Amino acid sequence: MLDMKEDRAISTHPSIIVRPMTGEDRDLDGALALSQAVSWPYRKDDWRVALELGHGLLAEADGAIVASILWWPYGDAFATCGIIIVSPAMQGRGLGRTLMEQMLDATGDRALLLNSTVEGHRLYESFGFHDVGTVHQHQARLPDSVPPLPDSAVRTAQASDLPAIVRLDEQAFGAARTRLIEAFSRIGTAAVIERDGVITGFAMCRRFGFGQAVGPVVAATAGDARQLIHHFMAEHAGTFLRIDISGDSGLGDWLTTNGLPEVGHVTTMIRGQRPAVAGEARTYSLASQSFG
Repeated sequence: MLDMKEDRAISTHPSIIVRPMTGEDRDLDGALALSQAVSWPYRKDDWRVALELGHGLLAEADGAIVASILWWPYGDAFATCGIIIVSPAMQGRGLGRTLMEQMLDATGDRALLLNSTVEGHRLYESFGFHDVGTVHQHQARLPDSVPPLPDSAVRTAQASDLPAIVRLDEQAFGAARTRLIEAFSRIGTAAVIERDGVITGFAMCRRFGFGQAVGPVVAATAGDARQLIHHFMAEHAGTFLRIDISGDSGLGDWLTTNGLPEVGHVTTMIRGQRPAVAGEARTYSLASQSFG
């Protein structure tokens, strides 16, 4: 996702440098200040997790971090990118274009997926991205009590379920995200649907931003996806919950009716060919707008 005004001709100040992002406090604190400047709800830990799972570039001017871009390779053929921010005071200087050029050099021949705001759409088109869908952000503070669903097929995941979750995610996403799934299982929790000894759906929930974020959600049917999401709504009653769903998920009205209204949407764009998915399960909720 891009948070900047329409990019214009490059007029980068000589004092601006672009360099790899590190996990040192100086970079994490500077990145946190950058996201706060554009009212993004990232915590320092959210930045840390994002960097640990991928790679990043920062633009620095006179010792201050003024722009960022991160990307996450999933094998040799596919990657996603996001957290593309330009400080409001530095917009219009071509920083977004400079970061995109350097990131594309780093990702090589991989197909690349991102989620774009209206402001960034023209810039991404100029790099060969085209629209392939939408993502809708639903969030709210849940009521203090959310009763569990009767006769739910959902159960809390166990450590032994992790290999099956990784395989199911790869089938639905089209590329292996083992590190991401393992990281989410460490920092959050997971739930699964198991039928006849086979895990056919899962959802993950972790601390993020103002509260909790649910995703990815992978299921064979929309009904199963609703059960998985409701599991975490009941588990986190009284707290702030966010979920980012694909535009064709069919879950928007249900989420709104159940207290999680849509607060915004972005356009999914791709450069190259996305890997094919396999099996019956599909992704109903993203791991995040950046991770895909």
